[in-house]
Amino acid sequence: MKFLKGPAMTGLFILMTVGLAGCPSNYQRLSKKPVEQVNDHVLTTKEFANQLARKLRNFDALAAKDPNNIHRIKEEILRDFLVKSLTLDWARSQSIVVSENSLDKEVDKLRASYPDDLSFRRALAQENLSFSEWREELRYVMIEREVFKKINEKVKAPSEDEIKRYYEDRKDQYKRKERIYIRQVVVDNEAKADAIKLDLKTKDFAEVAKKFSITPESKNGGVVGWIEKGTVDYFDPLFSAGSGVQTVKSPFGVHLIKVEKKAPASTTPLEEVKPQIIRALKAQREQAEYVAWLDAQLRSSKVLKDYDLMNSISVDTRGTND
Repeated sequence: MKFLKGPAMTGLFILMTVGLAGCPSNYQRLSKKPVEQVNDHVLTTKEFANQLARKLRNFDALAAKDPNNIHRIKEEILRDFLVKSLTLDWARSQSIVVSENSLDKEVDKLRASYPDDLSFRRALAQENLSFSEWREELRYVMIEREVFKKINEKVKAPSEDEIKRYYEDRKDQYKRKERIYIRQVVVDNEAKADAIKLDLKTKDFAEVAKKFSITPESKNGGVVGWIEKGTVDYFDPLFSAGSGVQTVKSPFGVHLIKVEKKAPASTTPLEEVKPQIIRALKAQREQAEYVAWLDAQLRSSKVLKDYDLMNSISVDTRGTND
């Protein structure tokens, strides 16, 4: 389910009617039947249909009618409900709760990201959510956060040997090509470029870039920064060019470029990439711990899914412009 985190975007959207295939009178009878049941948690047909409609709103009209997309989203709803149910049950067993005061503070923080209360209410309406439904979803997000924190308490920090081994096994990833640090002035024709090139012999490059360059970095004095060899084909000749301002043509105009620094090809040292290696190893362990935790919850839970009932839910879409 899409969770509100900021002001909703407007534009093209999908109006949908999600119902049950067959006779319309079947709807009332079947709307309360469970599509999925996990322990004592029940996902009714009506709730499933509402979630399906909500998720398909993010698709254009053609994609929303694609049977493959519909099947994928249906499976996603079942999976999300399963994980949510298992998470809530385990949180309850571990006495993990979110106080009303903490929830209210989180509600206030998220509502403050909207210009006004009307914008917030419109965002809820676009997601077809009542305020109480949204509030309960937020409660779950907070519980889920605490559950992950509890699960990850078992995760140990990687040792120095593990960090070094990870680095050595992936050393090619940390190789840097030859680099140059450049500053440029870009104009739209050669006549301007020739005139400005003369000015650059006596004037400050950064000031000239701010005054004449037509590209966004002009406000920063024309600083492009580090460019690796092979990244931009029309910059590659600069790696073998002599000193002084170089002229380069591209689809964006005529570039007057000053190479301020050069760095040879090298390998980033371990100490420089160590923080990201630690994050990568920690993420691997957290994922493994979570998979093991989820498997344990599944083995100790009762899960029932009615695929025939799920497949009987059909989708009718109508595209419109807002």
